[in-house]
Amino acid sequence: MITNLVMAAPEVIPLLDEEWALVRQAQADLSAFSQLYQRHAKQVYRYLLVRVGNVQDAQDLTSQTFLAAMESLHSYRGQQQFAAWLLGIARHKVGDQYRRRRPDLLPETAESLPDHSEGPDEVINRRLEMERVAQKLTAIAPDRAEALSLRLFAGLEVAEIAQVMEKNEAAVRMLVFRGLRDLQAQLQVEARS
Repeated sequence: MITNLVMAAPEVIPLLDEEWALVRQAQADLSAFSQLYQRHAKQVYRYLLVRVGNVQDAQDLTSQTFLAAMESLHSYRGQQQFAAWLLGIARHKVGDQYRRRRPDLLPETAESLPDHSEGPDEVINRRLEMERVAQKLTAIAPDRAEALSLRLFAGLEVAEIAQVMEKNEAAVRMLVFRGLRDLQAQLQVEARS
């Protein structure tokens, strides 16, 4: 069940020559930044929505993230994927504004736009499953929840999560492993109730 969600996470957009060219173009002319925004806005928003728990705060933080990215775009050198760099900024925005606050609403709208190849029942079941998982994330250790959010909802790979969280890959693998174990325990407790 959880494994399916890991597999259903959105594909990470790799830093291809085309994307690097967009970054270089935006560094020279900020009007080109809109193309980078269009490529990554949904991914950043989904991650932020899961972390803060409500639409308004997620929208505000998404705007702040992209504003900060635009202002510091000149410092981006391509040493990590652009998506990981953006999510690192988003993570710091959450930490700055919501350090002591836990999510208070379910991130039911964190689900991506429906895939028209899926039937309505499949879309609803997947959305309900993601909602349950997001709710249970609030009950596990914050570092583990962060690693799982970056994996499940932002679709990052372990190496990218390590960059965002400023940890080594082994530590991230352990956080994801233990987070999944804790999450499964939370879901089993719910199933017994």
